[in-house]
Amino acid sequence: MANAPDLNELRRIIQDAQQAGPSRDRASEEVSVGREGEIYTGDAPGDQPLSTVQLGTFASPSARAAELRTRIDQRFAAGHMPRNTVFVNRPDARGWCYSIKSAMGRVYTMFAYYDGRQYQVNLLDPQLQGHVGAHQGHLYPDGRICLSDGGRGGQPTLEKAYSKSVLWATGMDVVLAGYSFPFSVNNLDD
Repeated sequence: MANAPDLNELRRIIQDAQQAGPSRDRASEEVSVGREGEIYTGDAPGDQPLSTVQLGTFASPSARAAELRTRIDQRFAAGHMPRNTVFVNRPDARGWCYSIKSAMGRVYTMFAYYDGRQYQVNLLDPQLQGHVGAHQGHLYPDGRICLSDGGRGGQPTLEKAYSKSVLWATGMDVVLAGYSFPFSVNNLDD
């Protein structure tokens, strides 16, 4: 059985990494886990499969991080989103509601919000759920727009979610005109 790691050293390595953020470059302070649950700091044996531990924080974002994200989002929304954008702050909804007029003149009203991991966008109007399929229109049955190929379908920032939702609306205009969604290789054979 492997020796138990020094928990104080393990805590120091992990907390230092979390405070330094993703820019850290301390290969000597990596933490890895062996096949049977052994924890290694620094040099680990090379005679077995190892998994490197992602040293990010376990908990949800701190209040400070959430506040910073909200301030960044407020600046972006004020300077880059439609003038009609409204911040909604209710117990059941917290995010940005906005309407855009697509390249073909159709008005789309959307709601962008942070789900704890990514920014999602829901289509509020027009009501298209059930009229176009999830594959055909990149619109989930719950009204959420699929903005990426990952399982969660969101984007990492409000800026990326907003800009992708505008592109999606133009693609949806094409779908509503009877053609395939033009902006996804997943629709090439439709």
